[in-house]
Amino acid sequence: MKSFIKVGVLAASMLLASIANAAVITATASLDYGQEVAPSNPTASDATGMATIMFDTETMTLNLEATVNGIFIEDITFPDGGLAFGNAGPFHIHNAPAGANGPIAVPFSLESYYSATQDGISISVMGLSFDSSILPELSMGNLYLNLHSLDYGSGEIRGQLSMVSAPTMALFTMLGLAGLIRRRVFNS
Repeated sequence: MKSFIKVGVLAASMLLASIANAAVITATASLDYGQEVAPSNPTASDATGMATIMFDTETMTLNLEATVNGIFIEDITFPDGGLAFGNAGPFHIHNAPAGANGPIAVPFSLESYYSATQDGISISVMGLSFDSSILPELSMGNLYLNLHSLDYGSGEIRGQLSMVSAPTMALFTMLGLAGLIRRRVFNS
């Protein structure tokens, strides 16, 4: 029993050390109309979205997974085909704090990133390069995601990116390990 606990503590320590030195920064955003600044369409949208971005600081690439409800493929594509908003695409990362608009920092402009779901859109981006200059902006809370639609040219839903801290990730991992150890100890 004691050896099992020692192995668990050792594994947890190794995990914490690897998380502390991780080259991946995770950020999340919850998107809605209420976060838009000076929207071009004053009619409130009921659309919502959730996004997670993993920034790899060694390879300078990012992976993004987002789901949007209430905005559909036809809302972000021209009637004759192709994504709206040109090289910027309809979805991108902007550089500005909450309550302000800012320039596009990372565009998500390939049609292959977007797929239709029953309730809206799924956006999946893997291995996209980004400029390291946005990392300090991310840590200061100055990056946001914005999804533009044909009816809401300045943006229909927006969400400020918030970093998921390594200590928070470590805490969840430790709680999970503690639960496994507790179950093992009390079920033996």
